[in-house]
Amino acid sequence: MHTLRSYGLLIRWQTLRLQSFLPLAIVVQVLFAFGIVVGYPLLFPELDQMTVLFLATGAPAITLITMGLVALPQVVAQGKLEGTLEYMRSLPVPRMVYLAADLTVWLAIVLPGVAFAVVVGVWAFGLDLSLSLAIIPATALVALTAAAVGYAMATVLPPMIAMLLTQVLLVGVLIFSPINFPASRLPEWLQSIHALLPVQAMGEVIRGSLASTAFPLTAGPFLLLGTWCLVALGLTYLTLQRRG
Repeated sequence: MHTLRSYGLLIRWQTLRLQSFLPLAIVVQVLFAFGIVVGYPLLFPELDQMTVLFLATGAPAITLITMGLVALPQVVAQGKLEGTLEYMRSLPVPRMVYLAADLTVWLAIVLPGVAFAVVVGVWAFGLDLSLSLAIIPATALVALTAAAVGYAMATVLPPMIAMLLTQVLLVGVLIFSPINFPASRLPEWLQSIHALLPVQAMGEVIRGSLASTAFPLTAGPFLLLGTWCLVALGLTYLTLQRRG
């Protein structure tokens, strides 16, 4: 009972702390989704059906990834600079409960943006997506993995380095990650790197769950994301324990 009560109170506290950030987060997600679906087609002289599917399914994936790998680390790093994070760690609350509450709030922030991105894609391209039954677990896994990796990055690294790294990741996700285009377009050495990193797998999971007839789902991306998620959560937990 104490654990559940602590979990609920921490969720409430984090929600109140981020209440001024929530409108900005919504605007950013809307702009990302709208920019990808409406802006990216301007780069292509012609849009075939496969390109359209990549853009429509890539928008929600990028929304999830950028919020977890960019926005979340910046907020956590800012909390470290302000001393807010240290104050929370000083409370008599299990570290895993604190982490679970923080991730829960972030999942609640990003999921509406994903839904908006899907709606914008369907509206802009007139698509009839073939949703898979895996859409809910796939979205949850991608959101949790992105948030866990972003949280680990922010807790392990110094705040300024973490913030700088988020900008590098943002460029990498938007331009050099096979989310809005097939991985075959990348150089072989970059394909090999993406085969080990979670970003490509995130795109494949979301793409396969939104357009299952065009992009069949396989177990590989799920296993890779699960591994990254567990490692990131474990690293964050150990860091919180050591500094607690």
